Parts: sequence; structure tokens; C-alpha cells
Amino acid sequence: MKLFLYFFLFLFLNCQSQDKGNKPVSSKKEISFEDKYHYPFSLTQKDFFIIDSQEKMDEIFKIIHQNNQGNRFSPIPAIVEGETYIIIKPQLKNTNDVLIDNISLSKNTLYVKVKEFNNPDVEKSNRNAPNILLKLLELTIIKKTIIQY
Repeated sequence: MKLFLYFFLFLFLNCQSQDKGNKPVSSKKEISFEDKYHYPFSLTQKDFFIIDSQEKMDEIFKIIHQNNQGNRFSPIPAIVEGETYIIIKPQLKNTNDVLIDNISLSKNTLYVKVKEFNNPDVEKSNRNAPNILLKLLELTIIKKTIIQY
């Protein structure tokens, strides 16, 4: 009788250790970010653009200042080690703007989860994709960006 008890105890413990190993491991890493600004005009021809030098940042803000109406110019951010700036262009569906909900990284692919949003500062009939300047709070290598609704 003790032999059967030891045998079943061994099977039970063996099954429990296998169960823990079968849980899926999420390979997506959450990225902390700051949504800097949504521009209603085009800053780049690409769907996403990585700003990794101060020269690129100066060129982008040169375009911003040319399209800015008014007497005041927005300050140019400084490129700091350990941060990444990126411009994305999510396609609009039924609204005139989007909110960035979540950003994650998996195998050099940046996944940006967005929600539809009606921005009162933008005309309701506007269907131009906004150019969104994002500051990722860590240094990342990005080869591709996927926008998820």
C-alpha cells in the first residue's frame, strides 16, 4: 500500500512541476513614454521616424517652427542618453485624433496601442493622420512599428 502512495505522490509532484513550465511567457516589454505633441501637419514622409541625434531633432523643429502660427516657438528638446524620440503617424478611422494607450517592444518591433479620440482642438472633419512626437524613456533599437487599435 505504501508503494502505491509513494508512486502517486511522485506523479502528483511531477505533474505540478510540468504545469508551471507551460505558462506562456510574454516576450513584449512595456516601454514607459511621454506623449509630447500631436502635429496636424507632416513632419516626415515615413510612417515612423526615429530621432537619435540633435541634428535630426533640430531639423524636425525647423519644420515645426515653419508651420507654427504665432509669435512663440516651442522649445527644442535635447537628446539625452537613455531616451529615444520617435515620430509616428497612426491612420485615423472614425475620429480626428488618437490617444496613445500603451507601448511595448518585442524583437526590435515597437507596438503602439492607440484609442480613437475626438480632439476639440482639431476640426472634426479633419482626416489627416497626426504626426505624434513620443519620448520613450529608455534607449531602444526599433526596426519596425505596428499601430494597434
